Amino acid sequence: MIPIVWIHGYPHSPKIFEPQLEIKGYRHIRPDLRNVDGTTMREYASAVLDDIDLDRAVFAGVSMGGYITMQIVRDAPQRVLALILMSTRETADDDAGRAARMRAIETIRTQGAKAVTDALLPKMIVSEAVQAEGRKILESVPPEGMINALQAMASRPDSTETLRNANVPALIIAGDKDPITPPSDGERMVTLMRDAELAPIANAAHLANYERPQQVNHIIEAWLARKVMAHARVSAMR
Repeated sequence: MIPIVWIHGYPHSPKIFEPQLEIKGYRHIRPDLRNVDGTTMREYASAVLDDIDLDRAVFAGVSMGGYITMQIVRDAPQRVLALILMSTRETADDDAGRAARMRAIETIRTQGAKAVTDALLPKMIVSEAVQAEGRKILESVPPEGMINALQAMASRPDSTETLRNANVPALIIAGDKDPITPPSDGERMVTLMRDAELAPIANAAHLANYERPQQVNHIIEAWLARKVMAHARVSAMR
C-alpha cells in the first residue's frame, strides 16, 4: 500500500486526521508531534522522518503541518512521492506575525493554554456542531508543546523556492471561511508549483479536513487516484 504521512498542526494532535482514515487503499501514518523537544521546523521535520521507516510517501500537512511538510521537501526530497498541503502558506511570518506568536507564548505562560485555545477554536472550526470535539483536540496539547510550536513557526524559513523546485504533484486544500490562511494563500501556492491543484472547501474554516471530512476525503481520493495510484500502476508495468 502507498503510505500517507498525515502531519498535524498547532495546537492539534493526530486525532485531527481521524476522518481521513476512511480513505481506503492506503497505509495511514500519523506522527504525534505534541511533545517534540525542538523549536525549529527542521527539528519537527526530523521528528517526523525519524518516526517513519519509509523510502517514499505522500506527505499531507495541515497548518503548521504544512510548514513541516515543506521542510521535509527541502531536507529529504527523495522521500516525497506527492504533497497534500492543507490550510497553510509558503511565506514566513512577517514582523507582525512573529510578534503575535510571542504574545501567544506570553499568554500561555501567564494565563494558561486555555486562553489561547479559546481564541483559536472559532478560527479553526466554524461549525458549532463540530467545535466541542475540536476543543478536546486543541486542549490535548501540553503548554510547553504549544510554546515550542509557536517558536518554530515564528522562525520558519520562507518556502517559496521550495515549492517552485518541488517536482511532485501537489493538492492544495483551503477552507473558504479560513481567517488564518485564507483561500488567497492557496491560490498563490498553486501558481508557484509545476503540478498543483487547488481545492476550495465550502463552509469550512482552518481545519477543513476535520470540519468537512466527506467533501475533503472525496477530493483527496479522486486526486490520489489520478496523480498517485495511476503513476504507481504505470511504474509497476515498466
